[in-house]
Amino acid sequence: MVYHLDSTQKSLQVPEVKEISQKFNNNDKVKHVKYYEDKIDKNTTLQQFYNGQTLFITGGTGFLGKILIVKLLRCCPNITRIYVLIREKKGKIIDERIHDFLADSVFTRMRISKSMQNKKIVGLRGDVSLPQLGLSDADIALLKEEVSIVFHMAATVRFDEKLKQAAATNVQSIASMIELCKDMEHLKSLVHVSTAYANCFVRNVEERFYDYSLKYHHLLKLVNTFISEDIINAITPQLIDYWPNTYTFTKALAADLIRTEKKSLPMGIFRPGM
Repeated sequence: MVYHLDSTQKSLQVPEVKEISQKFNNNDKVKHVKYYEDKIDKNTTLQQFYNGQTLFITGGTGFLGKILIVKLLRCCPNITRIYVLIREKKGKIIDERIHDFLADSVFTRMRISKSMQNKKIVGLRGDVSLPQLGLSDADIALLKEEVSIVFHMAATVRFDEKLKQAAATNVQSIASMIELCKDMEHLKSLVHVSTAYANCFVRNVEERFYDYSLKYHHLLKLVNTFISEDIINAITPQLIDYWPNTYTFTKALAADLIRTEKKSLPMGIFRPGM
């Protein structure tokens, strides 16, 4: 993937997340990692925060999602349960996808036992691009009753994604998640995973919210109307303006949504460099 910098217009070859993940899984040297679990403090303030908590994670089957889940299971063993949103794809039903997910080498290499996997990780059928995250009414009721910590990591990370799909996955999904979290009885934290490049057109990016001429609700209204997708695709370059692609654009407007709702929930934004 070629990414053009704002001012210099130099091109950088940036590997996709999937490529990085494949290289990690194919690296035999990783098999010889030494473990030091016996030396890990089992009563840190962070571990105390997670003790007895039930989590809900979207995007858990992705590269960052797997790392997060493994880290949580290894370092915070007293987590009660982790619900992971999983969508059916490639002709595989949900049970097959859950089986493939748990069979990933990252769980065996990091010494996450099968018993812990089966006890702690529960897959839920869903799709973040759909209304109410594609969850059944029964699963929504379950999450509202049990979950206290949410990581919303699901996203389309394709730079050339069509705007309508990018908006549904990267913007509408966090709107749906916020509405779900408002009814969670024990919610302690909602973390939205964005990208460090959401404001890439700014020379010196600060850790704050930025004002945009186009607001999140303008975008959602546009893509959810009866305007044909061909017209939306045609005007996309004018809509995204300073942003280099629909990925960074929709991630920025997702932050605009969170800014609007920030007083209603205990939530924050994590911006990794990818």
